[in-house]
Amino acid sequence: MLDPQVRWLLRTAWEALESAGIAPLSTPAATGVFVGASYQHYKDYNLAPELDAPSGLGNHNAFLANRVSYFLDLSGPSMTIDTLCSSSLVALHTAVRSIRSGECDQAIVAGVRLAMSPLHYTAMRNLRALSPTGASRAFDAGADGFVPGEGVVTVVVKPLVDAVRDGDRVRGVIRGSAVNHGGRTSGLTVPSSAAQRRVIVAALRDAGVGVEGFGMVEAHGTGTSLGDPIEVEGLTRAWRGFTSRTQFCAIGSLKSNIGHLEPAAGLAGLVKVLLSLEHQVVPPTLHVVRPNDHIRFEDTPFFVADQPVPWPRVAGAPRRAAVSAFGMGGVNAHVIVEEAPLPATREPLPQQSHLVKVSAATEAAVRRLAAAYADSFAAAPDDRATADLCHTANVGRSSLDYQTAVSGPTGQALAEQLRAVADGRVPVARVDCHRPADPLPADPAQRHAVVVDQVRQGRADVDWAALSVPGSRIVALPTYPFDQGRYWHTRPAATVTGPAPVTTVELPPEHTPPVDPGPADGGHSGNPASMPAPEALVIRWRPADPPPGASAYGVTVRVVVADWDLSGAVSAALAARGADLAPDGVNPRALVVVDAVPGSADTAPDLRGFWGQLRSYAATVPPQGRMVWVAHRSATVDEADRALLDPEAAARAFAVRAAAAENRFTVAVLDLDPADPVEIRARQIAAEFAALRPGADTVVAYRGGVRYVPTPSAARPGPPADLTGDGYHLVTGGLGAVGRRLVTHLVTRGARRVGIVGRSPVDGAAEDFLRGLRPEAEVDYQRCDVADPAALTAAAASFARRWGRLRGIVHCSGGVNQFGSLRRRQWPEAARVTAPKVAGSRNVIRLARTEGADHVALVSSIAGALPDAGRGLVDYALANAYQLALAGQAGDDGPTVTAHAWPNWSGIGMAADESFSAGHSITLDQALAGFDAYLLTGGAVVFPGSAVPQPTTVSAPPPQAAHRAASTAHPEPAPAAPLPADSAVGDAAPAGPPSDGDPGGAYRLVRDAFVDVLGEDPGDLPLRDLGLDSLVIADLTSAIERLSGTTVDPSLVMRSRTMADLAARLTDRAEPPAPASGTDPVIRAAGAVPSAPGPGDPVPTASLSALLRPLLATGQQPRH
Repeated sequence: MLDPQVRWLLRTAWEALESAGIAPLSTPAATGVFVGASYQHYKDYNLAPELDAPSGLGNHNAFLANRVSYFLDLSGPSMTIDTLCSSSLVALHTAVRSIRSGECDQAIVAGVRLAMSPLHYTAMRNLRALSPTGASRAFDAGADGFVPGEGVVTVVVKPLVDAVRDGDRVRGVIRGSAVNHGGRTSGLTVPSSAAQRRVIVAALRDAGVGVEGFGMVEAHGTGTSLGDPIEVEGLTRAWRGFTSRTQFCAIGSLKSNIGHLEPAAGLAGLVKVLLSLEHQVVPPTLHVVRPNDHIRFEDTPFFVADQPVPWPRVAGAPRRAAVSAFGMGGVNAHVIVEEAPLPATREPLPQQSHLVKVSAATEAAVRRLAAAYADSFAAAPDDRATADLCHTANVGRSSLDYQTAVSGPTGQALAEQLRAVADGRVPVARVDCHRPADPLPADPAQRHAVVVDQVRQGRADVDWAALSVPGSRIVALPTYPFDQGRYWHTRPAATVTGPAPVTTVELPPEHTPPVDPGPADGGHSGNPASMPAPEALVIRWRPADPPPGASAYGVTVRVVVADWDLSGAVSAALAARGADLAPDGVNPRALVVVDAVPGSADTAPDLRGFWGQLRSYAATVPPQGRMVWVAHRSATVDEADRALLDPEAAARAFAVRAAAAENRFTVAVLDLDPADPVEIRARQIAAEFAALRPGADTVVAYRGGVRYVPTPSAARPGPPADLTGDGYHLVTGGLGAVGRRLVTHLVTRGARRVGIVGRSPVDGAAEDFLRGLRPEAEVDYQRCDVADPAALTAAAASFARRWGRLRGIVHCSGGVNQFGSLRRRQWPEAARVTAPKVAGSRNVIRLARTEGADHVALVSSIAGALPDAGRGLVDYALANAYQLALAGQAGDDGPTVTAHAWPNWSGIGMAADESFSAGHSITLDQALAGFDAYLLTGGAVVFPGSAVPQPTTVSAPPPQAAHRAASTAHPEPAPAAPLPADSAVGDAAPAGPPSDGDPGGAYRLVRDAFVDVLGEDPGDLPLRDLGLDSLVIADLTSAIERLSGTTVDPSLVMRSRTMADLAARLTDRAEPPAPASGTDPVIRAAGAVPSAPGPGDPVPTASLSALLRPLLATGQQPRH
């Protein structure tokens, strides 16, 4: 867990260094880091109150600067400075003083402000600091406070002579600065005009300049009736010691444009000054209608810049500006800024070949960066500008793990080559630090071709500086294309509002699906009737533009199509786009697979053959490769498609997307109209294939030549459901954790007869649960496999003889396999997961139609709607996607069938993978409110969830359900994601060292396992830098076990520094000592093991995350 302010500081520090032309990983160690920041809302309001290292202490504001220093390995001063609204300008002043005194050679200076608590706004409102009219009106008669803003600003500061010597990109010069405090005034937050005058005079004296050359003052200007006149008075009194002129200098406040960034406001003002100097215009201050009545600007040196003010260069007279920032507690800062010196003129450069490298942390980032570079090179006006861009990219950027290079005679030619990189037509190599580049050829004409070839081979340590054209400069060039991700976390709630006592239960994390019922207690949380329904989405299709015309040049592709005519047309269309068709025996980089046109939708699904094909495809497509899956009748673009929808085709298409997410290849899923001619469909396939970009998850449908894309839209709640009256309700899997909640909820809502079916036998806890409900309703249980239609019909008939008509069905039955790789999961294992959700869902809907039921609710998971949720659980994603499509297929002539794609129910049922549930969770009360609101909606309804506090807070049952609460005394634990029986913790030691103790043989075995799982040899790279998540660790463990024939502790992979270290540990058979008590500590941490699984159920055991969790206690935390 990391404060978002830290993430932004790390990112902008990197970007600022690149912008200056300093390769971030080569930043001199004697660099200081000075950060202005005030608030730590993320820590205070979103993390647990315990001051532990991973959360509380690690997110303290003091670490903001320290993390930047640590990340870049800097040894200069490192401090976070908090003087409230003047923090970042004080940080700049401190950095300048540190450089002057020799404490550091240069400095990274930043200010950051992210507002992550509503309480802050409440406090500021109570101080009457915020504008009730919603606008910052600095210097206006209607000034009534400021509007908060959010942002981060980072600059690099170094001595001017050093920056010029190093060829850095200089944006401006800090001539002088000063800081003081206002002393005692009429109130702690009341500013002092005299103190402001003194700090301004001190800054001017520090700069050694007068005020005649000033064209702009960026004032503190918060837009308050008290502060603005005091500030102008202080400025005027300070300047009157240097001039008697009036209204010659523009004054303004950026707060009217972007809001008040509080601790970051000073540096934001500095950036405004620098941009004004570069663009030679002072931008307007907004919302000035009539100047403040208490400010007589005609008697001051200033005029309000309420419109753009030209600010041209003047030969021999450098332009200057001033920036003020005043803290609420009285700390004042003032900085004098001067324009950068003009660089010397250069002679035109004769036309010559140019060379540019593109380097990033991943292949996908290399291709994104190449696309950004292409635009800059295309706009280069001449060869000198092109040479500057090449010099900036080659010398001013760090060499990272992946790289490529291109060459060409002009900027336009380089732009075309860079676009080819972005389109995937130029190879990108992983850098091999053991293969340094050869010395540059003596013949300059050969250098670029040789370097391009060696870079594309992954060779390291090219002498890029030697390739720069003499006299080249650092210029503007796009900075690193950082990945975008969501990492929100919230603090556990202390209580849940309600009439009942509250108990907080710490629940162990498990690597299992987001929602699928497992045995647990039947407690009820709060009152869902008072809870608003959570966000719910449905998928609508909208017309979209055709894909951009793109080339597939150089991509080796294999076409898999059963229809001979379509196969030939697709191959021809791909070849016309420049793709190379892979001959037999050649491994392709891409696949195009056209699924067969479905037959009758009434035919029972047979997914066995598809599962084998999907495993084969996942093994064929390399990481960062691409795949296009073409389906028919897998999407309902409009109402006419509903009758033709084939849920099996839809499930297959989604499983391909989940497999792509798991195996890290790019995918496009197309749904084509089988009525369209073969040639049209072939052109549509080729166009989408050529348009694919690394990392994409494209979903497209074509109808009548029109291209459609899916768009999430807000779902409309269905009509209220009346659960009272005659008849009975059927709940499958009703003794699972989610099932028990829903059974209890049905009874609470008025259902008086509930039949429950499931495969598990009734134990004592289940009997207690049923007995607790019987005073309020008739409830009975029968063992039954819902995948068996005859057994389900018989169970329903038994209930009907006692209770009459079937009113509705809630289908909760489901199961889950080990969290692991698709490529290693055989169909018999996957079939155990698909049976209750595929055959079982078909059976309950058929039963509802036969018995005239009103509704069917399929308890599904967003693992069937979000591909990332299916990583490591592709069979589960396949099963849930089938359920969602099946609900979408149901017509209006029978029961209302709704599939609810649930996120993780916090603390209930089988817990989700922590990394997934962090952003996709829902509380019990929210879930029950959503169940009520969307029970009769019909179709597939997706609940995306959000970050939900952990541990889960569960309300005790109401008094009238005292018997029901008895089940919580001995709750059946939810089934955890199982591991193979031979990898149980604590019992089995390895049969022997791999390769009979031969270190070389062990290393080769480990290397083969990494190549098998990752697709490449990581060499001596630190394993912590490979981004190994729990799924990859499970795959590596499995591969090592398969290759060595021994049992391997997964924690060895986490503890090892490199492959060689892992091989040595395996050779030494390093094993952790057994617990003295004889009790497995990992099992104890993860919760008790469920007993008596039903027939065909996976064997439950401790999850992989539980196996790895003890490593946190030893400090072996992975870096991300």
